[in-house]
Amino acid sequence: MECLRRKVHVLHGEVFRIDDSWRIPLQGLGISAGSDWTRIVGDQQVSENPSLRCYRCDLPQGQTVYFKRYVYAKNKWREFFLRPGKAAVECWSYSRLKALGIPTLEVLAFAERRVLGMMVAACIVTKGVPDTIDLEAFARNVWCHWPRKRRIEIARVLASTLLAQARTAHRHGFFHHDLKWRNVLVNPEGDPRSLVWIDAPRASRMLFRERRGVMTDLSGLARIAVSLFSRFELMRFVHMYLGDSGSSVEAKRLFRQVQRHLGRRMPRPVDLSFPD
Repeated sequence: MECLRRKVHVLHGEVFRIDDSWRIPLQGLGISAGSDWTRIVGDQQVSENPSLRCYRCDLPQGQTVYFKRYVYAKNKWREFFLRPGKAAVECWSYSRLKALGIPTLEVLAFAERRVLGMMVAACIVTKGVPDTIDLEAFARNVWCHWPRKRRIEIARVLASTLLAQARTAHRHGFFHHDLKWRNVLVNPEGDPRSLVWIDAPRASRMLFRERRGVMTDLSGLARIAVSLFSRFELMRFVHMYLGDSGSSVEAKRLFRQVQRHLGRRMPRPVDLSFPD
């Protein structure tokens, strides 16, 4: 299911869209037009905040979907007044990433409920990606146990692919705004072809502010990397991002800019146990 515009989908009432091939399976979970999807609880809660609940739901056919719902208190309704809500932005983000050739999640359903332009509730359902874990869990539980030579090789090929994807996104005006390791999936073997971008409810185009978007995304990727890699390797990653057309002067300038951006909110040191 595609969402080609980052917009408000309904001004008053409810809009509910669903992939026709998933209508019956999702109906079994209580997710359908006219249902009270604001009260649905899945098999396992994977994240939450005051307005958000995200659940993993296992279907009888062996498939997995993720149901994310936003329900706002009345004093928060104006937060997205006449502005795209997080579920709508996330739906658009995945369509945009897909168009750019960057692997991402498949949207199965989307809904939004408003009163006179004010956001009451919204939800998005995405298809699970089997045999993957997020990049931070991969580093902590798998990668750190490998011999040093293999760690370096895998880190370089993953970084090359991920940073090339970031360069493509940025050059086409797409900025994730939360591109941390937890929001990138990879299989336990560290295959760069398995990288998948997820969780992008704050993505935007950043017209006329592209440099700020670049800093935000690269700093998100760097928050863990600065604890695990030498300055030489970090500079190598900057060159990977810039590509063949990037000069040494440009790489040094970008490296310093990312450092200054990280300095605004210093990342916590990451301590992993290596076998060597």
